[in-house]
Amino acid sequence: MSKYVRAAVLLAFAMALVGLAYGALAVGAGLPWWVAPLLGVFVLAGSAEMLYVTLATAVSPWVALPASLLVNVRHIPYGMAMRPYLGRGWTRVWRAHVINDESVAFALAEKQGEVAQKTFTLAGVAVLIGWPVGALAGSLLGRGIDQEAFGLDAIFPAVILALVMPALKQSRLRLATIVAAVIAIPAAVFFPQGIAPVAGLLALPIAVRRARSIKGEDT
Repeated sequence: MSKYVRAAVLLAFAMALVGLAYGALAVGAGLPWWVAPLLGVFVLAGSAEMLYVTLATAVSPWVALPASLLVNVRHIPYGMAMRPYLGRGWTRVWRAHVINDESVAFALAEKQGEVAQKTFTLAGVAVLIGWPVGALAGSLLGRGIDQEAFGLDAIFPAVILALVMPALKQSRLRLATIVAAVIAIPAAVFFPQGIAPVAGLLALPIAVRRARSIKGEDT
């Protein structure tokens, strides 16, 4: 087994473990067992799916949808970066579907184009298999799992924190990230579940303005 295949297998296993918690979270929120695995196949974006499930059950699906789409804005530059590795025809379609944090990271770690395409494909397939399978298992087992006892209730905040931390290293996003945290943390304490992520979006104009300011300085 090559090192690339081995890495893809380990990635699929890791995604299945996180998917297990996601499936349990979904059924614990009152959704049917098939929702999490279905979203896992057709959306294939873990953080957006978790945010949608949390907001849809706590607030409203109409609030959850735009908030989830905003989380996935990062897929636009991802798609631009992965364009050389997508191929043509139907191959291009399904490879575009498996663009995610993990597959992009695998591809960008390689310098040779052919190797980058191979690792991108293997990582994408690994996520496409591991994530929905884990979500299905978590959905079927979720009603019998005490989420607080096993710490599964901490999975969603941990995922969001993992997405936020890299933003602190970028000057154009740092201020907006800090302001979003200042708004969202008290909202999580004093308001109903699901309000905090929406409240944090109030900092979005700061990020946009900061990005324009930096772009103006460069030109």
